[in-house]
Amino acid sequence: MKNVIRTIAIVGLAIGLVGAAANAATPPAAPTKGAFQRDLLGVYSDAEKKVLDLEAEVPQNKFDWRPAPGVRSIAEAYLHIAFGNYGLTKMATGKEPPAEAGWEMNPPKWDTKTKDKAEIKKILEKSFAHVHQVIGALPDADLDKMVSFFGHEVTVRSVLIILVGHVNEHLGQSVAYARANKITPPWSKNEKGPMSDKKQ
Repeated sequence: MKNVIRTIAIVGLAIGLVGAAANAATPPAAPTKGAFQRDLLGVYSDAEKKVLDLEAEVPQNKFDWRPAPGVRSIAEAYLHIAFGNYGLTKMATGKEPPAEAGWEMNPPKWDTKTKDKAEIKKILEKSFAHVHQVIGALPDADLDKMVSFFGHEVTVRSVLIILVGHVNEHLGQSVAYARANKITPPWSKNEKGPMSDKKQ
């Protein structure tokens, strides 16, 4: 009986050593080229679509509405999203916004440039296209480069994550503005459950 137990133990140990050696000889798989950029743009695209869908839902006569004096209006909140799209990609990669965008590092001026719904839609669409172009062309090797960000040294990757946070922050702001004006976000209209806008 002891010999049987000893044999089983030896065989088990040998199998374990062979498995460990095989694992040690197999290097971990390298990340897929451009994986971070694709994942980031996937998350970004969801917020992008919601911004454009909500902007389309808000009537023109509400674009100058603001919740209180000194706070961004509906129009200004949408324009600020475009401002961030250009500004944050520039900070991350050094890529200048297209000259025809008329972008400059002056948020108050940019955010108040128009109240026209159709014009704001075009501004948003062009800024979103710029983000996709810049991030889609970004080499993996650039992600961990250090850049200056409001007095701090951070990686390009960090600024791009902040970009996604920025668009979602102001999407949330725009949803709150819409709700305050009894406008239901399009993606919520057909939802079911306790948080649904549709009465059962």
